[in-house]
Amino acid sequence: MLFLFIKDYYRIESEKEINTPSVFLTEEINEWLEKTWNKYKVNIWTFATDYLSRFFNDDSLWPLKHKIKSNEEWQPYFYDYKQKTNLFNLNSLYTKISKKPFIKGKKQYLEIIFMYIWLHSVWGDEDNYWEEYRTKVVNSL
Repeated sequence: MLFLFIKDYYRIESEKEINTPSVFLTEEINEWLEKTWNKYKVNIWTFATDYLSRFFNDDSLWPLKHKIKSNEEWQPYFYDYKQKTNLFNLNSLYTKISKKPFIKGKKQYLEIIFMYIWLHSVWGDEDNYWEEYRTKVVNSL
């Protein structure tokens, strides 16, 4: 009964309109998000938002090459999201979740979603990095 309660709780949380993307990333990604919700009732956008919130607050999850020393007392490091590999420690996360049928083969999609959320909801995009990333990565899919 506890399992069913938890499952139902997360289903309700996933249905909240505030966590659904109102942005168009690519046809394939948006279609994948919609199909995953319709078939499995898993909201990838909500998962990504939650993961990045925890990731931001725990720099022990950050790969060492991605840490930039900060002069700020409140935050000893900044995350270097402009690295080319293992963004958001996705290699480790993907190893844990890759057996899920809706995730298998979608690592690049997850990275793109993570980057969008990071720049638009978590960190900010003062230097307009999203456009550069979009040109290099998203448009090359």
